Amino acid sequence: MVAISVVLPTYNREETLARSIDSVLEQTFQDFELIVVDDASTDDTTTVIDQYDDSRIQFVSHEENRGGSAARNTGIDRAEGEYIALLDSDDEWKPSKLQRQLDRLESSSDEWVAAYCGYRTRTQGATKHVKNGLKRVLGSATRSTHGAEGGEELIPEVLMMQLSAGAGSTLLINAETVDEIDGFDETFERHQDLEFLVRLLHAGKLAYVEETLVTLHDTGAPSLGPVKKSKEKYLSKFETEIERAENIGYDVTTQHRFDLARYHFRAGKFREGTSFIDGTEMLYQQNLSLVRCALAGSIRTVTEAIS
Repeated sequence: MVAISVVLPTYNREETLARSIDSVLEQTFQDFELIVVDDASTDDTTTVIDQYDDSRIQFVSHEENRGGSAARNTGIDRAEGEYIALLDSDDEWKPSKLQRQLDRLESSSDEWVAAYCGYRTRTQGATKHVKNGLKRVLGSATRSTHGAEGGEELIPEVLMMQLSAGAGSTLLINAETVDEIDGFDETFERHQDLEFLVRLLHAGKLAYVEETLVTLHDTGAPSLGPVKKSKEKYLSKFETEIERAENIGYDVTTQHRFDLARYHFRAGKFREGTSFIDGTEMLYQQNLSLVRCALAGSIRTVTEAIS
């Protein structure tokens, strides 16, 4: 039995997969297994995997594309470690990531079932300079409680999307707890990490390692359709938790409508996006965020028209 099982799902990420795998193999803590789950890629993912000759690496392939949550669950089902770490195939870890989180959990009581850590985001592709420029001009619109620790009292922050675990790539979780909450909900195309985190906080407490140990690579915004569908499921599934949160002052529903407006603006659907914020009093930071998304959507529309 190993100490940590690293679950790395991938789909058509031949250009970034090796970077993610290498960041696992370069960990200072070496008692791990790495389970790479290929969700029926159509690129040269297999060729990337074939370059590695390491007995700690398992390669599992789905015969058909089933989505990121299903790929994670496939890895979790095969995991033999006491802890499970998640890593997306376009992200990377700093070498001390696993050791620092393991030290934190091993020195804590059993109620602390998971740990996350600081992360930074890097924007990729042609939109990198545009996004960075907009941030410099308009500032950041992100309200975050990143670094908070605790259990169920953090659920309202997760529901508001103000506390996240870096799309899952920062998490180290007790394997028994992952089994207890039955892994990831495979019906979610988006928000699967937030959905998982709410259920995790019902099961135990989340610790924080105050170091930037993960780099998230922003490879583009998800499609509007899956986002809308997943938000409907998310708000429905956690209706009870949302009601409790709103009763103590967290306006969860409005926050998600605002987020939908952002996605519509980013997609160039400005009229539809406005319908989600009509009559809503927004903070200054939220207005700036909509301006940024509208500019990004306009640039995208013009770029597509001339390409």
